[in-house]
Amino acid sequence: MAATLSFREALSQGIASGTFVDTKIILFSRRTSSGRVCGPKTLYASSHVLKSIPYFNHLLFGNFLEAESQDLSGNFDDDESSNDYGYYSDSDLEDDGETVDTLKGVLKMATQPKNTARDVLRTVTPQKGTLKRVLRTDSLRRLGGGTFHKPPREKYAERACKGKVVKVPDMAFITFQAFLLYLYSGEIEFASLKLGTNRRRRSVGLLDPSHDDLPRPSPRSVYRLADKYDVPAFKKLSLCRIRTELKNCDIVQETFSKFASKYEEIRTECVIQLVSTLVNDTTAQTTWTRVSAIIDRHSRGDLEHVAEALSLLWSTVNQRGCATTLLNGQPSVLPAPVRQKPYELERPKGRDGEIDQTRGFLRSEVLD
Repeated sequence: MAATLSFREALSQGIASGTFVDTKIILFSRRTSSGRVCGPKTLYASSHVLKSIPYFNHLLFGNFLEAESQDLSGNFDDDESSNDYGYYSDSDLEDDGETVDTLKGVLKMATQPKNTARDVLRTVTPQKGTLKRVLRTDSLRRLGGGTFHKPPREKYAERACKGKVVKVPDMAFITFQAFLLYLYSGEIEFASLKLGTNRRRRSVGLLDPSHDDLPRPSPRSVYRLADKYDVPAFKKLSLCRIRTELKNCDIVQETFSKFASKYEEIRTECVIQLVSTLVNDTTAQTTWTRVSAIIDRHSRGDLEHVAEALSLLWSTVNQRGCATTLLNGQPSVLPAPVRQKPYELERPKGRDGEIDQTRGFLRSEVLD
């Protein structure tokens, strides 16, 4: 692993000054069942590494509040949440569930001085196996007298006392951690792109996380970060990973997702793979049925974000001259996308989770 130039510069400066970290970055790490993005956590880096990105060079060395020296040992509000995340389906956010609510109840009871382990076991009714996992972790320890104690907060005072503080309200903790590692090392490891398989369930172990393992972010989340901060090499890495994994994904859902609707480059890759599936794959007929259902819903005013993907699909099929052979006997030509803007239609939109009985298509299927 070869260190990047910015890392070598930061290392040289740190060796000379004795300070290798001078910037504290606060990000959010989880999403509640109600959709609220919260769970602030901190990362630390050298501003000499961050300044290799023009966005952070202006932010940390320009006329902004973030450029001012602050106390890095200050705590933050654990209950703070983000109102400006912008990508609520981000799979790099840990998903809270009933297990977390149960654990919060355990922690609340356990910190009461008169509550013993027996009291906690008798009062809280968690999901099967949850409390056993709690008792196995270091997050809650049974001490003398059978009393549980909440682990102490991280001691930031052990780190550099003064430096720059940056709050990033619209990127997940894991995504940005991987980004920092990339800036230092030039390397990154990705999680699977498959929808639904890389959603991060918040577990007991995450109450007292160990950072021994490398973060493995979603390539979509990395692409979004690289696009925002204009990091072409980082963006290219994530695009290559997305292109590779599209062959194993639910290509219909990926093509007509809100994520693909925001990025032309992603949308193009998805449509290329979708056309290949429609023409050559053994599941072409099922795929076409699902695409037809999306066209039908769009024509009735639903799924406004799929307009550009449908238009690109239509033009790609015709440019390749495969419309007449599409789906071995299915409609010889793909229906052109509706030219009337969806918001001009007066028909009411369908409800999420409702099933279109005419095509057997789950309305909530294309969400993000």
